Amino acid sequence: MKNADDKTFRRAAVATGGNFVTILAVAAASLALKPEACSGDTQDRVVRSPPVSSYNKLAAGPWRQRPVQGKPFWFTLGGGDDSPVHLTTLKQRPIADSHLAMYGVGEWAYSFHHLKNGQPDGAGYKHYGGYPQPPRTRTEAAEMVKAYFNRLAADARAKAKPEELLLFNSINGHYCYQHYACEWGADIVGSEVGENINSIQAHLAFTRGAARQYGKPWLIDFSSWYGPSMYDEDPRKTWGEYSGPDRGHSLSLHRRTYYVAYLAGADVVVAEGGWLNFFRSQQPGPDGTLPLSRLGEEGARFYAFTKRYPDRGIPYTPVGLLIDPLHGIYPGFGEKLAWNAFPYTPADQRILDLWETFFPNSLDVQVKRNEKGYFVASPYGDIVDVILNNAPDAILASYPVLLLAGEITQDVLLAERLRQYVRQGGTLLLSEADAQRTALARALKLKPDRLSAVGLASVSVRRGRGAVVVYREDGPASAGALAKLLAQVRDELVPLRVSGEFESLYNRTADGWIVTLVNNEGITKTYNEPPRVDVAPSMAAVRYTGPGRVRAACLCTPEGDERLDPAAVRLAIPPGEVRVVRLILAPVK
Repeated sequence: MKNADDKTFRRAAVATGGNFVTILAVAAASLALKPEACSGDTQDRVVRSPPVSSYNKLAAGPWRQRPVQGKPFWFTLGGGDDSPVHLTTLKQRPIADSHLAMYGVGEWAYSFHHLKNGQPDGAGYKHYGGYPQPPRTRTEAAEMVKAYFNRLAADARAKAKPEELLLFNSINGHYCYQHYACEWGADIVGSEVGENINSIQAHLAFTRGAARQYGKPWLIDFSSWYGPSMYDEDPRKTWGEYSGPDRGHSLSLHRRTYYVAYLAGADVVVAEGGWLNFFRSQQPGPDGTLPLSRLGEEGARFYAFTKRYPDRGIPYTPVGLLIDPLHGIYPGFGEKLAWNAFPYTPADQRILDLWETFFPNSLDVQVKRNEKGYFVASPYGDIVDVILNNAPDAILASYPVLLLAGEITQDVLLAERLRQYVRQGGTLLLSEADAQRTALARALKLKPDRLSAVGLASVSVRRGRGAVVVYREDGPASAGALAKLLAQVRDELVPLRVSGEFESLYNRTADGWIVTLVNNEGITKTYNEPPRVDVAPSMAAVRYTGPGRVRAACLCTPEGDERLDPAAVRLAIPPGEVRVVRLILAPVK
């Protein structure tokens, strides 16, 4: 008699359009889901686990928020804000927090790969980066980068004040080395965004994933620097010819980043250079405080929002993008080299292809030079974290869906761990190329030759309480089999539907959901001109599809709640604006 794990039968195609996705599902007798765990025919589901964990379960698990120095959230002006006049200003005008004591290393990966022979970074620190000798393997490259990181960390520690030594931070920008910083000792892991750095959303996914994997708090540092320019209203032109009120990033991108980072779960948001460009002048007025710039007013409104809504729930990201500990990926401009040393393999390129699948057209910011692409409307919502495949089993299990990508250096060990993940209820998405890896095929009892022979866009095979879904890379990211699978995953795991072309974030709360909508369309800006808005506001609608009903809905603003119709949540969102909607659910009887 055949093992129940191998019991399969063919079902009808599920999808519309030119590429049909046919699911090869398990027989009904082997389903282990409770009837209330999902709606509809369970055999049509991609995801085998129950759709949405309770708030209490999420808050008690690896996704929980982690306070920093006793506070759930910090908004800071990036240092330099401890002068007497700054402290007086912050005391009288609540625009940011002060006295966050930490030390650390910033942009160390970029400095290692690009600053050599004493070249200074933007802060004037001299770097002696580069490989002492060309690395022969990715392991060698990682060890050389680690040695450099440790030297910078030791130097920063030697210069730190005693009160700062309790919190060691790491901030990276262009290079996605956040997990390495956690592995090498950082107490708080961060990413610089803005500047000339591609895809803020992908950097959020890397940073939050690293923080969750290693149990660390995390931060986002927004750099106002953009091209060769910086936003600055001070007539003295703090940054010389690069300064100006129309230079640097738009106020809209500052605002969007602050709100998105906060709702994405960042424990600290840094307005880099804010101690200067949040003010029109460094000369105090008659009341002894510094006058706020337009950017400072934006920061003050955001800060008021965080104080009015300190409970932002748990950022809900049910998909884990699983990559190798030695990925060394670089998603920025220029030549694509892993660890800045090894040409991308097809497996490496798959990571960037998946980046484009989740966040379309976000990898060519430097080419466009007009801010378009820093944030984009994701077709599935911002529902993904990036984790390394050496993450503990409990971390893997916290994601209902894992999507494998990239090179694999320890395939036998990983294959066994993924077998356990699936048998215990997880859903594993594999490209056809990955399904043909010998170790994975053997551990998961896949038959690659048969999968190729059936001629389907994707197949799903039940294993224990979970499933392995193998898909063909049969078209562009927006229209291929994986895109349709991810759309189905979103529908099964996110009980919310958003109409319109918006970036969307979902936060699970004790009494319902918070939905953040961002209109990234219709606003563009070059580095030295005013922003241009060329479309009208877009209409958005939010519909809850889970069990029970929405009892109350409101628009959350710095000034307070604005009631919305819980039966029909609709609102107009101008280009470059953010709207945060809270849905309160009636108790399910």
